Amino acid sequence: MALSKSSVVVGWKTSSIRRQHELPKKEDFVDDVRYPHVVYVEKPKAQDVDFSDEMIYQEKTTSEMEEVTLKSLNRIPWERVDVSFKRSRQWIFAHSTIQVYYEPHYLGNSFPGVT
Repeated sequence: MALSKSSVVVGWKTSSIRRQHELPKKEDFVDDVRYPHVVYVEKPKAQDVDFSDEMIYQEKTTSEMEEVTLKSLNRIPWERVDVSFKRSRQWIFAHSTIQVYYEPHYLGNSFPGVT
């Protein structure tokens, strides 16, 4: 899908905080009528990563910087939700119109929705 003010295309890997081999497989996708655009939900998990000064401050290639960024972000538990707007009438605007809402658990909803 294209971003609104440029011709840059956002792909699955570039919009995800995961390495290529960590992306979900199509056979693992879910089909939930309540949230038709949600195709995969990965529960939060944190990784313990040791950061040394040389890991942070030494000059790096682009792929090495990406790896340090991923390691940093994986220290925090994220619930990753993959969405697909393939069958939507607004697929071209999906990147700019994704909204996440959250009802606290005490209100009875244990799953944030994507609209």
